[in-house]
Amino acid sequence: MLELAIENEVQGDIMLHDAGQGFHFRPGSFDAAISISAIQWLCNADTTENVPYKRLMFFFQSLYTGLRRGGRAVMQFYPESSHQVEMITSTALRCGFKGRVAP
Repeated sequence: MLELAIENEVQGDIMLHDAGQGFHFRPGSFDAAISISAIQWLCNADTTENVPYKRLMFFFQSLYTGLRRGGRAVMQFYPESSHQVEMITSTALRCGFKGRVAP
């Protein structure tokens, strides 16, 4: 996707980053965030260093900090199990988000 953005001379900043390591944006930088089919991958432990709970915590903590007060986040994801739904939801709530999962 990054190569396509560069080829098409997309306006704006482009970055490659592992969302499970959190983001380092200035607090309150964004009014809103949208994630499509990304956060379910944070639930996978494909290496011994990748602990799903920690990756979700880094993601949601940094996302919450990056949003302005009253900012919103919408996330579409495809969980493999009800355990993943619970892990994602409970982590987001623990980090300060409010909301629900819609079927």
